Amino acid sequence: MTTSTTSTAPEPGAAPEPAAQAASPPRTRSQAHYQGMVLLAVCCLALGGVFVRISEIGPVATGAYRSLFAVPLLLGMSVALSRHAARTAKDGRDPGAGAAPAKQARVTPRDRFLIVLGGLFLAADLCLWNISFLYTSLAEANLLANLVPFIIAPLMFFLFGDRIPWKLLFPALLALGGLYILVILGTGLDPEHLRGDVLALLTAVFYALFLVVAKGLRERYEATRIMATLSLACAVACFVVAAVLGERLWPTTVKGWLVLIALAVTSQVLGQTLMAHAVKFLRLQLAAVYVLLQPVAAAVYGFVLFGQELSPIQLAGIAILLISIFWAKNLLEGRS
Repeated sequence: MTTSTTSTAPEPGAAPEPAAQAASPPRTRSQAHYQGMVLLAVCCLALGGVFVRISEIGPVATGAYRSLFAVPLLLGMSVALSRHAARTAKDGRDPGAGAAPAKQARVTPRDRFLIVLGGLFLAADLCLWNISFLYTSLAEANLLANLVPFIIAPLMFFLFGDRIPWKLLFPALLALGGLYILVILGTGLDPEHLRGDVLALLTAVFYALFLVVAKGLRERYEATRIMATLSLACAVACFVVAAVLGERLWPTTVKGWLVLIALAVTSQVLGQTLMAHAVKFLRLQLAAVYVLLQPVAAAVYGFVLFGQELSPIQLAGIAILLISIFWAKNLLEGRS
């Protein structure tokens, strides 16, 4: 999971938030071009659960490699941004929005602690999410992990005193209804299926905690640099957990390595890069709708590849949850 420091994301530790760009999109290219790019990004991001299921190593170890493979990419981006900023400053030009801003060079002891804490939160999020794929459907795991908006708001209130929009109560109640239909009525309280749904819900909790930590760090350090460090801390923690759980840590076949590489290329690189670029040129609400298509893409993958069928009750619960998440995102982004 591209990791992000925003309030919501299509997957934990993954794609950037489209809400950052509220201005009218440029007209240099057709909107259909960028919409197609977002759809491709969603399809790539939704492949995460597929590769976890077919990986020959454990789900936690698979997540460790996914996070580890992101580190050199993020470090490369950080170096490129720094060089661009240095060249711009040397030429005396306005660096503009594309250049890396000047950030504090040295990491303080307090921030080192926050980096470790954020890495642990991200690792817990990734471990729980990957394990949930083994017990529940890909669609449910992707959807339940997207309930971050309902967790971020109370977290920011208790930790920083931020006001909770009273209008958030309505989509929150709708989400509770959708959860009841999907998790309780939809699973028939099957212990194994219920376990997967609970793990996916806990994923959203730990991802929200990670975002709170990452947001503070992001205000003091350049984004790709801090995310590379967080990803490395996450990978180390995941490897430790995988070893404690007795998972196989090292693929023994070429296919096993190809699965991990494909996971990194699709979900960690292609999906996040395409999403980060395309959402800048789309209107806020349209981008948010496309982001919420990830559980739908996951449902298609689950049905085609693993025969995961969703009952009418489960589909109803999913539809209600998608509406509540979209509603909550708009409220939290200051939209009516």
